[in-house]
Amino acid sequence: MIIGLLMLLVPTAIFLATFPLSRRLKPGLCQLYRIVGGIIVFAGSATSLYFAAYTGDQGGIAAFYFQIVVISAYVLFSVVLVTANWLMRKK
Repeated sequence: MIIGLLMLLVPTAIFLATFPLSRRLKPGLCQLYRIVGGIIVFAGSATSLYFAAYTGDQGGIAAFYFQIVVISAYVLFSVVLVTANWLMRKK
């Protein structure tokens, strides 16, 4: 129960904590991070919560694995944006 709750809340908390730090990105990348990152985190967590709450035991398992995909996608997206920002500043 606690692990599932943490998996739902931690990505959102990390996104909100890094929101002010995203100003260090180039303007276009900053806006992309805020829009796409927010969609990934909030829509993904909401979908996982729906699976867990309304689809029974199988849904709880699906929610767990879906949230792992959400976390992985968010981390990959963040790494790609930071790399793109670094490459753009290097030029």
